[in-house]
Amino acid sequence: MMMLRSFLVVLIIFFSGSALCSVNIKNETIKAEPSLYDLILKLENDLREKRNNSEIAKDITLIKETKKKLPVSYIPELNYLVSQEVEKVPPSQITTLKKLVFHIPPLTAALKVFIFLTLLFTLLTYIQSTNFQPIFKRVSTVIGTTILTTSFIIDKAILIFFLSGFGLVLLLSLKKNKWSIYLSGAILTLLSLQTLYENASLRLKSEETFYSIKVERDGYVPHHLIDKVLKGNRAKVEKVTSDLALGKLSSVLLLKDVKATSPLEKALILNDYGYAEFLKGNYQQALHYFKTADKIYPTVQIKYNLYLSYSSLLKLEDANRLKKELLNMGILVEKLPPIPILIHVPVPTPGLTLPINLTAGLLLGLIAGLIFIKFLVANPGNFDPDLLLFPGTRSFINDNIRPFILISIIIFAVNLFLGRMVCSV
Repeated sequence: MMMLRSFLVVLIIFFSGSALCSVNIKNETIKAEPSLYDLILKLENDLREKRNNSEIAKDITLIKETKKKLPVSYIPELNYLVSQEVEKVPPSQITTLKKLVFHIPPLTAALKVFIFLTLLFTLLTYIQSTNFQPIFKRVSTVIGTTILTTSFIIDKAILIFFLSGFGLVLLLSLKKNKWSIYLSGAILTLLSLQTLYENASLRLKSEETFYSIKVERDGYVPHHLIDKVLKGNRAKVEKVTSDLALGKLSSVLLLKDVKATSPLEKALILNDYGYAEFLKGNYQQALHYFKTADKIYPTVQIKYNLYLSYSSLLKLEDANRLKKELLNMGILVEKLPPIPILIHVPVPTPGLTLPINLTAGLLLGLIAGLIFIKFLVANPGNFDPDLLLFPGTRSFINDNIRPFILISIIIFAVNLFLGRMVCSV
């Protein structure tokens, strides 16, 4: 009997210990899924430790699979870390800006050559069409061409536009109407390209532009960039929003310390809370947060989040009502992700810079040209025959624009080729 009792005690202890061990093992295995942020750090660490290729490939696959479950479109760190194009860079605003900055300089160089040649032959023809002594014409020609050539060599935009306005008046005085139209078109095109280039360059240098690109293209913003663009509560909120996009749901706890001062901030905080609860499967709590956010600061994104919450709770009547509202707004629900949409803190885009100084230079040139022709009058068509010996003068006098366009095209092609050579190096 004693042996039987001892056997039962040992058996109970054994199975109790086994049960306890199994519980402990189960508790240890129940871990939250690693965030995208954690997986990127793991990849970085594995690369630093020079792990084998299969381990690196496994990290990359896990990052891609995790990304599909989150509102992240592109991870630039991935391509950077592995030094190859693991993910294709999606087109964005920065792609367009870089193309503009690359292609505009060759175009402006070609236009400047066309304008220079036009102004050169305009000046030569005008001076040679005056009734002054030959010595005066020679001196005026040397001075005029020297000033013109030097101005285009130093490539000061305001000076080029001043001379363009000046030359346009001389052309009109010579009754060269076709060339006046050609020059006017070239000036306006150059002015437009200069404005476009200046604005594109400013946007490329703007932190706000990069912030907007990160939001639109990637779906999250690095903390260091947030600190450069946003301050105070908005910086704190955006850091949490970007962390949530990367799967760091625990970051939502940081919002407890944020005291919202505007309806937008309150709505963004509530939307973040709702997003975190939805991903945890607490749809009723998520619905509460989204409904409150919608009352404070209604947006299309929050309405969609409400629709998802109602659908998850099988409240189909409310879900269908919101779906109709979204369809009326032109939002195709079927094409949106099956998780709530995070709303990032908006930032103002850089304003448009107008070419006021260049326009002022052009106007001053026109005024100077009008004053000039009052004191130095030319007789259109009455020019020195020796002028025809200068290459290109016949084409100018006969309104033949083709040689000028051909030279401009060659200049454009050379500049474009040199630009590509420099970029490739």
